[in-house]
Formats: sequence, C-alpha cells, structure tokens
Amino acid sequence: MSVVEIIQQKVFQLPPQAQAQVLALIEQFEASYQAKENPAMDYPLDLLAEIAIDGPADLAARHDFYAHSKAEE
Repeated sequence: MSVVEIIQQKVFQLPPQAQAQVLALIEQFEASYQAKENPAMDYPLDLLAEIAIDGPADLAARHDFYAHSKAEE
C-alpha cells in the first residue's frame, strides 16, 4: 500500500472539520516545497512582512528617541 493510499484511508475516517485541517496542512507543505524549488517566488517584501517585531506600535511618533537616542521632551 502506498503512502497516498494510507493517508487517503485515514483522512476518510476523520470528521469533515478535521479533513479540512489536513487539507490546509497539505497546502502549506506544498507551498513550502514549491518555494524551495523556485526561490524566485520569494519576494523580499513578502519575506520582510513575515518578520515579527516586538516593539512600539508607532515608531514614527518616537523617531528621534529610537533613531538618535535623544531624550523626549
């Protein structure tokens, strides 16, 4: 029995909501492998958007403090 047949058997036994979760995971795997095969698909701005930043919500409001270490008035 192939891997695909085994997965198919197990997925059919799951409730519809769980089947949808399995499909979403498979789509994530597919996307990650396609990106590895075709690095041109990774756009720099998309990669930057994925970076999580722990900091203030509005850096512009306190630009001098963060950029130049100036005391706030």
